[in-house]
Amino acid sequence: MFSGLIEEVGEIRQIEKTERGWRIAIGCRDILTDAKIGDSISVSGACQTIEQFSASEFTIFSIPETLAITNFSEFVPGRRVNLERALRLSDRLGGHLVQGHVEGTATVASVRDSSSLDIWLKYASPYIIPKGSVTLDGISLTVMEKTEPGSFRVQIIPETVRKTNIGDWREGARINIETDYIVKSLDYVNQNRVP
Repeated sequence: MFSGLIEEVGEIRQIEKTERGWRIAIGCRDILTDAKIGDSISVSGACQTIEQFSASEFTIFSIPETLAITNFSEFVPGRRVNLERALRLSDRLGGHLVQGHVEGTATVASVRDSSSLDIWLKYASPYIIPKGSVTLDGISLTVMEKTEPGSFRVQIIPETVRKTNIGDWREGARINIETDYIVKSLDYVNQNRVP
């Protein structure tokens, strides 16, 4: 479980492509201070497992399913990614409950910088509701409005721009998305009449 509050922006350093998946080395520093092999880590919203690490980078192995549903297939050395360690039970939950189970990718329709940074995205889901939570590239955000079917808007504060890779987002970019777990669970219970 994660909170969607990004701790550090890392950088893709190396990618080794195999038939079974991609081994990806990511450079960073802060989140590795208490790292262990086998730890879960959110990489731009997708829960991954640390295979190896040093003081300045760690390695994950992404399976074909992850590559198919995330934007990881677009990773190249130098690309910036959002990083968050898994929550401890004693941590404050400043964002919202995030599983790291990316559903697919949303497409950036437009980015407008006025009094705040407004980003419109295309993604059709019944689980995106106005004033509800959504996770974009691992970032816990609030849906400001659904502008039309399959389209929604988020507003970004300067601190979030500073601490994440949002400054790299451009029109047409594919962004990992996870809708709110609680909303999905309630819908499942209602549809399946789970006691």
